[in-house]
Amino acid sequence: MRDKTKEPTRVRQRGTRVVRPGNSQERIDAIRSIVDKCQYGKVDGTTVDLFSASAIVKVYDALSDQNKAKFASQPVGVMAHMAFRLIG
Repeated sequence: MRDKTKEPTRVRQRGTRVVRPGNSQERIDAIRSIVDKCQYGKVDGTTVDLFSASAIVKVYDALSDQNKAKFASQPVGVMAHMAFRLIG
């Protein structure tokens, strides 16, 4: 039996990606792939839908380089909450 906690990326039924990124850039890349493929996915154990992922990417792209690093280091749920606060 495979140990699912040690796999960095795997594809579930119906094509949903489950990603356990090692750093903040991999986390942002995983969220961008959700937007590119127009589907949901799991990042850091949190299910991220297309609407939340697009809000996170939109805010991330608008930030300065220094703030991008701070924003991307947060957990996905915190990034989504911050993105909706900044957009709304």
